[in-house]
Amino acid sequence: MSESNEALTRYIPPEVFDYPGKWLVAEGAFGPDDVYLFFNRIEIGRFHQKRQLPGFLLVRDQTVSSRHCVITQESDGRCFIRDTSRNGTRVDGRRLTPNQQTELELGQVVSVGKILKLRLDGNPPAELGEESEDSATQGIAQRTLVTVLVGDVRNYTNLVRMADSAELQASVNKVFTRLEAEVREFGGTVKEFQGDALFAFWEKDASGCHATDACRAALHLRKKVAELAANPTVWSIGGFPLQMDFALATGLVTISGYGNDGALSLSMVGESVVLAYRIEKFANKKTGPIIVCPITRKIADKKFKFKDLGKHHAKGFDEDHNLYALVKEKR
Repeated sequence: MSESNEALTRYIPPEVFDYPGKWLVAEGAFGPDDVYLFFNRIEIGRFHQKRQLPGFLLVRDQTVSSRHCVITQESDGRCFIRDTSRNGTRVDGRRLTPNQQTELELGQVVSVGKILKLRLDGNPPAELGEESEDSATQGIAQRTLVTVLVGDVRNYTNLVRMADSAELQASVNKVFTRLEAEVREFGGTVKEFQGDALFAFWEKDASGCHATDACRAALHLRKKVAELAANPTVWSIGGFPLQMDFALATGLVTISGYGNDGALSLSMVGESVVLAYRIEKFANKKTGPIIVCPITRKIADKKFKFKDLGKHHAKGFDEDHNLYALVKEKR
């Protein structure tokens, strides 16, 4: 095994594990002699002189993220890979879904950055007996009260038609990365990004502050969007100013993870989810960029100022909803 070469630096964790060893064999430009041993996990990332840590395989490639992907091994020898990168990780040429755990089998090739390809090799996983009826994790659909936040880039259809697609995608990614950090700072969970839309939620806890936390986050997101719009290193679409509209809706939903033994993603079903997406479309210059449903307004009324927008008919609903604009936090 080679200790290193121009592109890669190997750090084998010094601990002794009960896991059988696996190794990654570099293919193509790096030659068959570059072999990187790991036990319970190995993380691949961009090389940095100050970040030479055990368990890292570091790559001298600017297209590789500082923490690009993680390969883990279970006690039975099965391996899993999770992509945490900006430019993506591929297995046998297929791009992985970010932040989702995917089983990695012997002989499969992991592609990282411009040229690095690593083939998984080692002893096969232990043979497992037929899974008993009660050995798999039982899924629980949890019904709970949440406040949903939906954020949408205004006039996105025109942006797609008029702006350079690569530049637009890069700008939207930068914006959503910063907005995700804001959501987390205010205790929310980002469920997903859908093209030009942000979907986050605040779940009811013992404090019962989910709606007020969501309102406070929405006001900060509005302010953050204005800052990002004025920053050409983030929003670089000249002639098309960044504007976003938001909506908050509170109600009961059913939350569950879907996938096999490990959750691949989060499913959320409930009227408030649909309502948030519908009422966001009523936002405009006159209303202001943050629309809330009656339940959100009722819960948060003591701490925030709202403007009554009257009744509106949301698509797909039988009855009209009295909507409100979130104006500011009371002092």
